[in-house]
Amino acid sequence: MKSWMTALAAALLLCGAAQAAPEHLVVPPYPGPPAWKLLTDKVGPQGFYHEHIPVGQTGDDFTDILTDQDFPNLASYDPAAYLRTVFGGIPNACSGVRVSGPTPMTEGGFRVVYGQVYCGQQNGKPFGVDIFYKVISGDDALYVVSREFHVPPSANGALLSFPPGQAARAAALLKAQSIGDAYLAKQVYLCGGRSTDARCK
Repeated sequence: MKSWMTALAAALLLCGAAQAAPEHLVVPPYPGPPAWKLLTDKVGPQGFYHEHIPVGQTGDDFTDILTDQDFPNLASYDPAAYLRTVFGGIPNACSGVRVSGPTPMTEGGFRVVYGQVYCGQQNGKPFGVDIFYKVISGDDALYVVSREFHVPPSANGALLSFPPGQAARAAALLKAQSIGDAYLAKQVYLCGGRSTDARCK
C-alpha cells in the first residue's frame, strides 16, 4: 500500500512538472505615441536578442532604443554582478560617466536588479547616453532589458545640459525617462517555471 501511494505521489509530481509553463520573459509593446517597431530579432543557441525603436527612426539615426536579451549560459547568475561588469566597461566608451545601482529586489520569486548609466558623451559622437537597466536572474537564463536615451552632451552625465531655449525638449526627455523607468519596473517580468507573479496566471 505504501509503495503504491509513493508511486502515485511521484506520478502526480511528474505530471505537474510536465504541465509547468516554460520560463519566458514578458516584454509588452513599448508605450507610445509614437508606436515602436522591431529593428532586430535574433534567436540562436546563445539566446535571443531584440531591439525596438520608435516608428520614424532608423537603425542609423535612432535616439531611443529598447533592448531585451537572454543569456542561457548565465542561468542563476548574480544579476548585480552582471550589472557591475557592465558598469565597469562603460568608461571605455564614454566620458563624464555616472552610474546608479545595482539596486537589488525580488520580483515574482526571482532576483532582480535595477541600475542606470549616465554617459556625458559617447566617444566619437555628438551626444550623451542614458541607459536604464533591469536584470532578472531566472533558472533557465539571465534576462537583461535596457532602455536607452540619447541626450545632449555634457561633462557630467548625471546632469542634463540643454542649450538655452530648449526647456520643452528637456521636459519631454524627463517625461520619457519617467515612462521608461515605470515600464521596466511594472511591465517587464518573468513568467513560467517557478514564477510567483500573479500576472502569469
